[in-house]
Amino acid sequence: MNLFNLAKDKLLDNEVAKKILGNSSWLVSDKIFNMILGIFVTAVVARYFGPELYGEFNYALAIVSLFTVLSTLGLEILTVKSIVDKDHEEGTILCTSFLLRVLGGIILTVVSSIVMWMLEPSNNYLQLIALIMSFSMVIRSFEVIEYWIQAHQIAKISSLIRIIVSLVTATLKLLLVYFKGDLVLFSLIYTIDITIISAALVIAYIKFRQEKSRWRFSISYAKEILSQSWYLVLSGLMVSLYMRIDQVMLGTIMPNKDELGIFSAAVRIAEMWYFVPMAIIVSFRPVIISKKKNNNEGYMKSIQLLYSIVAWMGIVFGIFILLFSKLIIGILYGPEYIESARILSVSIWAGTFAMLGSARGVWLVTEGLQRYSMAYIAAGCIINVSLNFLLIPSYGGYGAAIATLASQVTVAIIAPAFFKPTRISSIMMLRAFNLRRLFLDIKHK
Repeated sequence: MNLFNLAKDKLLDNEVAKKILGNSSWLVSDKIFNMILGIFVTAVVARYFGPELYGEFNYALAIVSLFTVLSTLGLEILTVKSIVDKDHEEGTILCTSFLLRVLGGIILTVVSSIVMWMLEPSNNYLQLIALIMSFSMVIRSFEVIEYWIQAHQIAKISSLIRIIVSLVTATLKLLLVYFKGDLVLFSLIYTIDITIISAALVIAYIKFRQEKSRWRFSISYAKEILSQSWYLVLSGLMVSLYMRIDQVMLGTIMPNKDELGIFSAAVRIAEMWYFVPMAIIVSFRPVIISKKKNNNEGYMKSIQLLYSIVAWMGIVFGIFILLFSKLIIGILYGPEYIESARILSVSIWAGTFAMLGSARGVWLVTEGLQRYSMAYIAAGCIINVSLNFLLIPSYGGYGAAIATLASQVTVAIIAPAFFKPTRISSIMMLRAFNLRRLFLDIKHK
């Protein structure tokens, strides 16, 4: 207990740590609210549609998610880094990133529509759902304003926006169930959600920005950032593949979509804690980038602390879910989805390694080592696809969950250890599972 109190006091006396905690608290509060609201609404929607229709929706969503990186272009970390480093005027960075994302969103819409048509040539209903959801990524181009928010660590703005919008869209989804709407209307609600958030972000940026630089597109900056981002795009495609291919393969291999609906219900619960480590990662990002310039020891300690926090968050949440998986699924989704509990007991552990991989992304960009990520992400992708082919026909969603866990461990720890420049990240991740080290890292922060 003395060690815990000492670590707490040390955190409160450290300005950097206080800023991280302050920014993270808004991000976490936002996500906790959205998690509670989202789980309740999702459960109502899943019960209303049933495993078959809910599986169809998630099949279309999985197709779109496979190619989401074509829209985001890996710009988030690079844009935040550019704003923090002040490499260019803020208006130039944001405008260029915005137009690149618009182009990426159009490419995503075309690609996902073609893929859905190839997989389901006679199902116009699913093709329309995929088109609606993929086009919403064009509107999400205004998300570049969130990069500005991250760089300046003013998460209060975006958090308040998302809390208010979540209430609006949750109401719309409940109304859809009440008035017995279909999946097309359900998909349109996602577009409405993104549209309102985008408008609010624009208003917030105009009101709160301090640097009044004019928005202008820069070809030279576009070339510069794309030359760095293509590694992130390729690795992101492979990440999407091994993160979402299980849902695509379940929907394609199994004779109907109900198994995918059951699997998706489990994944929704397994991913509900992601917002906490992601909030911490987002808040650590500008601090780590800044420390790299003038404090290498503090830089490495910050990375180790980030890994340790993420690892133990995963362990605590994983144990909780393992103990109460059946109860949680029964309460939320009902008896039709009870098989989700078994899938959830495996899927929950994949999240710990997925979040560790996200945390390492900050280090890779800061060190300029993005190119190595492609190799070990490719290894994880091969593991996932191979195991899915072997396990899905016999074990369905449970086999897909095992494949995902194996691929996440491969990507986070095993594969990076084979490359000398990234081997240290595997070592640091293994150290992260030492609880005593976590408190010592906080003590010396």
